[in-house]
Amino acid sequence: MEITITRLQRWVPSIVFMLIMLGGMSSELFAQQDRSPTRADLAKVADQSTVELTTIGRKSGKPHTKPIWFVYDQGRLYLQAGRGGKTDWYQNLQKNPRMTLKIDALTFSGTAKFITSAQETERIHELFRSKYLTARLLGVMGSSIGHGEVVEVELP
Repeated sequence: MEITITRLQRWVPSIVFMLIMLGGMSSELFAQQDRSPTRADLAKVADQSTVELTTIGRKSGKPHTKPIWFVYDQGRLYLQAGRGGKTDWYQNLQKNPRMTLKIDALTFSGTAKFITSAQETERIHELFRSKYLTARLLGVMGSSIGHGEVVEVELP
């Protein structure tokens, strides 16, 4: 099979990712960000549906990336874990609250702040239900979407 430059260019990001994974990066994951996003940066991507969230595995110590929904409100970014907080990413953050996030072309680091106030949690749930029609519809049918554990992303 002939490997063309175009094919090689397509594979380079995957190869680099695999090399990084084999190297078992952890703290390096968070060192790659140049600066914190501004409110203006976040406002530009607020209408996107998902954020690629990378956490460090609580058992493996390796990075885990998962696309999840998010909301942005009043200069703050929020995430929501379904299943009563039994999602892997939420449990990973409980052990190591540092994370990296990628929304569209914006990549940055943050720290998890777990929201415990019932009033604040309900306010954020309403933001999720307002942004995501699916959350509203499934919530009516008893789903935990729009009713999960809430995490605020604290920026450095």
